[in-house]
Amino acid sequence: MYGTNESGMIACDCELRNGMHIQEDAYYIEIVDPENNRAVALGERGNVYITCLFKYAAPVIRFNVNDVSAILPGDCACGGTHRRLAKIFGRADNMVKLRGVNVFPEAVGALVAGNSRTTGEYVCIVEQVGEAGRDEMTVMVEMADASVDADALQRELEDRLRAALSVKLIVQPVERGRLDHYTGLTQTSKIKRLIDKRRRCTTIGE
Repeated sequence: MYGTNESGMIACDCELRNGMHIQEDAYYIEIVDPENNRAVALGERGNVYITCLFKYAAPVIRFNVNDVSAILPGDCACGGTHRRLAKIFGRADNMVKLRGVNVFPEAVGALVAGNSRTTGEYVCIVEQVGEAGRDEMTVMVEMADASVDADALQRELEDRLRAALSVKLIVQPVERGRLDHYTGLTQTSKIKRLIDKRRRCTTIGE
């Protein structure tokens, strides 16, 4: 199910779970390129813009919710003909562009959590390196315990991330509990997963 506090339920899965069917009698959904504010081609990712068709006292017209998704092509095998929204890939304000590839901390986190040799805790740090100011992302990952081979975990996660995201990230395994200083996990409900050192003092959370 997909919805927002501003508008309520906007789309939901059918039994096939092959994309969320948009409630098109109540909402008009656009997928928009955040750089030029133009609609993207069918199947391409962009920001979700919502127009609510039933609110009059407080209209919602082309409201940018900053979620990144796509409209799936074709019809669902369930027989429904409403357009389908893909999963939410992440937040546009969390997105980092590395060498032409859009990277979301949420996608990184899903891959980290899938490795049993980690605690699932991670933080992405982006900075400019070298004379050319090349953008690099380092993913700090907590190891599950002291028996984990840090070098093997680093190689495995770097290969997995590169295969899944189509860009090379640097993985830095650390001891369990070391990331709390960065993420604020035990201190706040707004956990930080991205620290962008290219912009002064900028941290972005969940």
